Amino acid sequence: MSASVTPSQVPTPSAPPRALVNLPPFPAVAMRILQLLSKEDVGMKELSDLIRADAVFSAEVLSLANSPLFGFRAEVKSILQATALMGLQRVKALALTVGIKAYISSAIKQPCLRACWQHSLACALAAEELAAVSLIEKDEAYTAGLMHDIGRLALIVMHPAQYAGLLSEPAEDSPSLLSRERELFEVDHCQAGQWLVEAWGLPKSFSDITARHHEPASRDAVNGKFDLQALVRTACRLADSLGFAVAKCHQVPTLPQVLEDLPQRERNRFQPDPDDLAMRIGVKINCLDHSSVF
Repeated sequence: MSASVTPSQVPTPSAPPRALVNLPPFPAVAMRILQLLSKEDVGMKELSDLIRADAVFSAEVLSLANSPLFGFRAEVKSILQATALMGLQRVKALALTVGIKAYISSAIKQPCLRACWQHSLACALAAEELAAVSLIEKDEAYTAGLMHDIGRLALIVMHPAQYAGLLSEPAEDSPSLLSRERELFEVDHCQAGQWLVEAWGLPKSFSDITARHHEPASRDAVNGKFDLQALVRTACRLADSLGFAVAKCHQVPTLPQVLEDLPQRERNRFQPDPDDLAMRIGVKINCLDHSSVF
């Protein structure tokens, strides 16, 4: 089975930024799953067969399915069973989590770089929390949150020492960090992420999410329009406010400041205790991050 996207479906990407020349390929199974995200007619067996084609990858997805994150009373013994229990979109999201972690595993041994991965997980989990009070599907929100910093993770894969050095210097705020990235790599992680979305033939919605998640909230979002891009932007700031920031910044948003970005309806529905929310997300990160295979 081939899940690749044909050339007629994907525009020819521009030349890679210099910092991403010779970027290692994304794991084949994870790439095919990414390309399945825009397909609505994927069946359980198709997804199961795709994941089972890679024994190590399949074992890691099953390890997560059997973790305390889900708490199934009986052991989940197959990808097909996991898909039946959790649903197609949840298994896609788990498989993507496994794929990204495998991709960056050699580059995140330093604690400061591991914080970048944990921020991505925290953003994905925060996006799930926000999806629960909005009209956005939670697995779609999780996947978008997980992908929002793919450009940063790619820069880390290519330049781990330089990126670790960048994070060792406290920044004033996120724009300052973006500016420092451009000085070092001639591209920031938002621009890098946008290029990867195009190069990998991913759904167009990811382009705005990767490119614009540090932009100020638009008045449309605050006044009631709360789409996936606005949700991920808020989830990114929410992760920072709960202690899962990538870098030590002098200006970290508080939870009340993050809530100001939400439309009134979502703000009324989302009034978490910050300590409880941080603990809940931290426990889930621990399950997702402590893999048995990679």
